[in-house]
Amino acid sequence: MPSTASACHRRATVLALAISTALLPLACVPAVQAQTAIVAPLRQYTIPEQPLADAVRAFGRQADVQVVFRSDLVEGRRSSAVSGEYSQMQALQQLLRGSGVRAQRGMDGTWSLRAAAESGEGEGVRVTETLDVAGRLQSEGGEARDRRGYDDVFALDLTTAYSGRDRVERYRGSNPADVVKDLVGVFSGDARNSGALDINIRGIQGPGRVPVSIDGGEQALTVWRGYNGVSNRNYIDPNLIGGIQVIKGPGLVRDVHSGIGGALVIKTIAVDDIVEAGERFGGELKIEGSSNAVAPRLPRLHTGEDYRTVPGFPQGSPNSPYDDRTLVVPVKSRSGNNPFDGEDQAWRLALGVRGDNVDLMAAYAWRKRGNYFSGSKGSGYYDQDRREQFEYQGIDYITTLARYFKPDDEVPNTSSEQESWLVKGSWQINDDQQLKATWRRTLSHYGEIMPSRILSAPDYGRIQWPLSRVASDAWNLEYRFQPAGSRWLDLYANLWRTETDSDTYTAGGFPNFAPGNPAWNPGVSPILRNTALANARNDRTGLTLSNRFALHSTLDLTVGGNWQYEKLGSRDPYFGTTDGWRMFPRAGRRQEGEGYLNLEWRPVDFLTLNAGVRYSRYWAFDDFLQAHPELLTKGVGSKEATYRTNELPERPASLQAEIDALEAEREFWESIGMGSVIDDALHGLLAYYETPQAVEHRLPWLPDANGNYARATNPCLNGEVAGIPGVLPIYPGSDLVCTIGNTMQSRPVDGRNDRRRDHAWLPTFSATVNLSKAARVYLRYSEAVRFPSMFESTIAFSSSLNPLYTLKPEHAYNYELGYVHNLSGLFGNTADADVKLAYYVHKTRNVIERDAYFLFDNIDKQTIRGIELQARFDNRRFFTDLGISRTLENEVCDESTAVLLDANRGLVPNCVQDGFVSGYLLTQAIPKLSVNLSLGTRLFDERLELGSRIVHYQRHENPDLQAYRDRLLVGGSSLLWQNVPFTWGNITTVDAYARWRFNEHASVELVGSNLGNRYYVDPATRSTLPAPGRTLKLGITARF
Repeated sequence: MPSTASACHRRATVLALAISTALLPLACVPAVQAQTAIVAPLRQYTIPEQPLADAVRAFGRQADVQVVFRSDLVEGRRSSAVSGEYSQMQALQQLLRGSGVRAQRGMDGTWSLRAAAESGEGEGVRVTETLDVAGRLQSEGGEARDRRGYDDVFALDLTTAYSGRDRVERYRGSNPADVVKDLVGVFSGDARNSGALDINIRGIQGPGRVPVSIDGGEQALTVWRGYNGVSNRNYIDPNLIGGIQVIKGPGLVRDVHSGIGGALVIKTIAVDDIVEAGERFGGELKIEGSSNAVAPRLPRLHTGEDYRTVPGFPQGSPNSPYDDRTLVVPVKSRSGNNPFDGEDQAWRLALGVRGDNVDLMAAYAWRKRGNYFSGSKGSGYYDQDRREQFEYQGIDYITTLARYFKPDDEVPNTSSEQESWLVKGSWQINDDQQLKATWRRTLSHYGEIMPSRILSAPDYGRIQWPLSRVASDAWNLEYRFQPAGSRWLDLYANLWRTETDSDTYTAGGFPNFAPGNPAWNPGVSPILRNTALANARNDRTGLTLSNRFALHSTLDLTVGGNWQYEKLGSRDPYFGTTDGWRMFPRAGRRQEGEGYLNLEWRPVDFLTLNAGVRYSRYWAFDDFLQAHPELLTKGVGSKEATYRTNELPERPASLQAEIDALEAEREFWESIGMGSVIDDALHGLLAYYETPQAVEHRLPWLPDANGNYARATNPCLNGEVAGIPGVLPIYPGSDLVCTIGNTMQSRPVDGRNDRRRDHAWLPTFSATVNLSKAARVYLRYSEAVRFPSMFESTIAFSSSLNPLYTLKPEHAYNYELGYVHNLSGLFGNTADADVKLAYYVHKTRNVIERDAYFLFDNIDKQTIRGIELQARFDNRRFFTDLGISRTLENEVCDESTAVLLDANRGLVPNCVQDGFVSGYLLTQAIPKLSVNLSLGTRLFDERLELGSRIVHYQRHENPDLQAYRDRLLVGGSSLLWQNVPFTWGNITTVDAYARWRFNEHASVELVGSNLGNRYYVDPATRSTLPAPGRTLKLGITARF
């Protein structure tokens, strides 16, 4: 094994080589800067004189370029006519002549319009290339960022989705998870009981599978949910979001850390969101109030008190107080829809300064929201027969949800209070270089209850726990270097760090817990303490680095990499395995990095080819196990088959001596006429040995070298037992002749703790064919790996690393075939009109899954196939967006898991829908059909905007799960209680809004969410909490 010193030296050498490769072009900077500028291409333009807004949009379509502007800037202005062959700069100069508006071009080619200065720019127009009038690099933000995000949905040759600042703030909803409801095929797990995002893309969810980055940094925390799985939480204040981009599926996307399921990229608001174009200073104040909320009645805990003196505390079960009446509150019913009458208020103040070389922005946001009320309509699916006996066995808790959480009633544990600070600064070092720094802090208190504690209480619709607390800080430093006209330098670097400190109600215990009664056991204490609260400290440091080389006019090379180091710890003490139902305080360290290169070749005008390769590696170390190695030094179980046969009892060696002794006495008994006594005695002695008896036998059932079991080696299924003559039913009246059971072996588990490590090489390829100027088709193939996460690399209760077998990384193989068509030509190039259809196949091998013994293992594979349609139309008067996602297949296969679930009969198939019972995949299922439709209109010179959104999810159905319930659960064998899969009914919600802009400085917006007041639960939920009912929000925005 290499020494630590040599390993460190090797890593340092690799890192130095990667950085040197990316920075090598710096040596050529003087020569590059001295090169002659590339001649701009010419294009034919035909734009008549017309309102300036329409003319600029026509220019954008004919030039195939983005132009970003404020509607109030061009209102009432007219353009000049443009006809002939021009470059983009020349065409804009002609178009804007005499308009009082100037244009500037950003680094990415996007044009933005600004008001002309009073001196010298009224008649002519200044149009600049990559540098603006102050000579600075452009930082994309505000409308330019959102315009690019929406256009990239159809411009990129992969499937993405985008939600800009306006949509995020409009449909912010009651919980952070509501911000992704606008994105088709994207969900958030445990939306109402986490205070965070847990992203699910196309049915792929979990730590590391879908990384969430905020300004390039990551801070995900994997949180245990008792017997209801886990939640991979990403904490963000929606008040600070500038835009959200979803990348579906893995790929080599520059400066994005993508997992096997894709990535979610969040950008926070920037100075361009606050300071108007052409202005030096600006500010924005936003005030909001919403209905449908009531202040929570938080319980007073009794920590430090003798439980025998606390009224309402269960006196007979202090160490399992499921029926703690001190935590039960009288829930309220809905009253009114006044936006300022509810306990939901928010405000945000942001200030920005734009200088010649330095930009600064600072923002503060606050929101306080009480418990919300559920809906009242359509609760039939959730109000079926109680079937308590089946609920106990874990069939389905959702179908009786409305019996406990009454429609239109308050839903406890759904309140929150959040405040955030955001500071950004950018320094234009010179014409080619830019440095940006960001600091963000969020402090959140939110309602939360352990899902298994909801279900185990007699009246779980009225339990209120105290609030969880999460404080997170994030810093990042971005550097860009892009000399004008350079072929060799397009450098980006981002150094980031996140620190998250959480005290959440996820430990698994009880808010009021006492070990016992000294009268029953003199060694225990009656003093109450809080065993439900868990502390965790998660720190991450990361670096993103990339550079793009223009090797030829038809060939580009991008090289880059990502690296991050993670440390997890806890301030919680450890008192042993029976400490008040608490899980172990996880602690560990983990490091992961990757380097990649990607070539883009355009051999002919209609064809683009991409080919790339990525190298990834990681290591992880369990600090808690290092401190407590005894937790893994214990016996381990194995499997054996039991069956019975009828056999004559074996005659002992002493039997003949007993017979001879009786025969010796025969003469005497016959002499007195009672010889039958000997006959009866001999008969009684031999009858037992001459009558067949049921004899129990055992056969071992051994796993393979990887710990997997097979049907072919199962004595109950492979015919080995069935072929034995005289085999008996395992018990009278049963048709089973064999059962599989566990036995303990004395073989110890090695408690030594080494770093777990792995690596992988991964290819990508794509081809795009332009069928015409408006239509194209693309094919993508990509591979990705997911190494075991921190959660999967550390020991704890209910979900822990396997001490016998090392986890393999998940390996994903992905195909996507897409067709894109620009339909704007059908509307005279006066509208944005696009449609995109994609078919995808996502196959993952060695999926990391929790087994029936609470250990993480690799299962064979998961295959997900589906179709997505995205379309848009916007002619400035009417607009609509449509997204449809249809999952064709979500199949999980693993023979070992299947045969262990029904080892006696073998009725569980090797491949099932969504996942196997007791595992996590089953609870990450999404609707087979989801539809997002938005439509609206702009009136009165776009001062009034009216719009609505309809979201539909198909009811959850899983025939394989139902078959398991029907066959096994009724017979008393159940594993569902370890991770109960929750269902949902058909869901259709309607939202709408109206926004009126008084002038460029003030606007007001009214938003209605769930206008039908539907009663439902969110897909992929892990808690039995209904979603919010009808909510009205009134917001006022003032800009200065």
